[in-house]
Amino acid sequence: MKIIDRWNEFMGPKDERVAAESNRCAAVGYTILIIGSALCLYYGIMLNQVAETTGHPLLTPLGQSVFPVDTALLIIILASGLISTYLQVRSGTFDTHTRIAQADRIPWDYVALVSLLCGLGLGVTTTAMRILAEVQIVGVENVTWGGDIAIGVVYFTLAFFLAFGLFAATFHSAIDRRRQLERELEE
Repeated sequence: MKIIDRWNEFMGPKDERVAAESNRCAAVGYTILIIGSALCLYYGIMLNQVAETTGHPLLTPLGQSVFPVDTALLIIILASGLISTYLQVRSGTFDTHTRIAQADRIPWDYVALVSLLCGLGLGVTTTAMRILAEVQIVGVENVTWGGDIAIGVVYFTLAFFLAFGLFAATFHSAIDRRRQLERELEE
């Protein structure tokens, strides 16, 4: 709990207007995610039900001809996240804390820290998931530990640089949008 208190001290108080706008943007993404996921999963249930009742299993060449549920679900997840982020950037409400919301320049230390956390999260998760998959498929004695760790390092690197660039660009866009709104209010 002390870490959270220190974080809130460092970040400053939350701006209620920014929090309300950010919540609205997140609600749009959440609505797209929930409705889209429910429809995709329901479609998957119907596919399985029809396949079982008609005696046409999906794990055959027939399954290649139906619209893949996992692709639809991936599109929905990406769309919900990107639309929510776009709305937040467009409104200039990227973070609810006043220190970030009122930044006049990109806080590079904050961007680097968050990018590092993104990279570590993806790198460790990728390594762990690959090792788990190999244990299930080929057994623990045939796991290619070095290859799995190398792929984790590659994913860490990609995630770090991608997050760094996107996060810096998002801050830049939010700062520009806030300055534009301030100029419009002055006129």
